[in-house]
Amino acid sequence: MPISEYKGEQIALSSGRLFFNSRSDSIFLNAFQYINLSAGDKVTIDVGVVDTDKEENIFLVNSPKIQFGLDSKGTAEPITKAEQLDNTLTNIMESLATYVDMLQACSQIADPAMAQMLKIPNDHLKSKFREIKKNFDNFKSKISFTI
Repeated sequence: MPISEYKGEQIALSSGRLFFNSRSDSIFLNAFQYINLSAGDKVTIDVGVVDTDKEENIFLVNSPKIQFGLDSKGTAEPITKAEQLDNTLTNIMESLATYVDMLQACSQIADPAMAQMLKIPNDHLKSKFREIKKNFDNFKSKISFTI
């Protein structure tokens, strides 16, 4: 509901600048329906010292569903859990590498010349798998995590 249409009790604060400070404890914002933060330029949220590894300096969002971006800008897509994706892709690549090894062994028995021809592409494929696996950690955020 737009602010101009509200008919119930309300408090309106208007000034050139508003500053809320709690010197010894916390500030709580609670609402029955919505809390809307809006700014003409940007909204920032700072937690603790910027360059620290302290576990207690964490920005925690507890919600049954989180969406980044507006529906009008595209289709919402789920966020991937990097460790689970890493494990799945590793299993796929290891399975393919095992298949390549088995194919190489079978071709060695059936036709040694064929086995020799398969060796170069098989070695190349396994080399690519190792290269891809090395880069998996580059996809994992060191800052943002999901459960």
